[in-house]
Amino acid sequence: MLNGNQWQQLHGDFLSVTQRLVNRADECLSHLELIGDDKDAIECLLGTLQQLASKADAAAVPSIAGFARQLRYLLYFASASGRLLPKALASLSQCLSLLSWQVELVDPFTGLLPLDDSEQQELLEQFGCCCGIEQPQSGHAVSLEWSVPVTTTSVESGMAERIDRSLTL
Repeated sequence: MLNGNQWQQLHGDFLSVTQRLVNRADECLSHLELIGDDKDAIECLLGTLQQLASKADAAAVPSIAGFARQLRYLLYFASASGRLLPKALASLSQCLSLLSWQVELVDPFTGLLPLDDSEQQELLEQFGCCCGIEQPQSGHAVSLEWSVPVTTTSVESGMAERIDRSLTL
């Protein structure tokens, strides 16, 4: 855990980088909403979620890191079928909205996120169910903790670069 002074030094960088990454994730989602089987957009989204988790780990914000990592895991397996259904995309959009909102709520003085993870777990479970990965539980959230193979492809890098360029225009 970082002390207050260390966090304040990291806060501006963390906030700007994570906001840029969340914007990139939203762009990837927009591509998927237009073309549900767009492999480039899926790879870009997987890479972006991986980067978000890494940045949150480096800044000692474990709730955001864990959420991004778990969302990436579910997306990784959901995309194995090659196409995400509209219901799954709507659920993924809710997850990304929560992630964006939580980045904004990180305390600028301490780096803490003063919320529990129940909404994260609920949305992860919902996304998993929409993708056919998770079966609905009996009214309670289940902690989802999985690891995902870390890969970076040239397609993922190229898509990320195109989106970065479009964001700077």
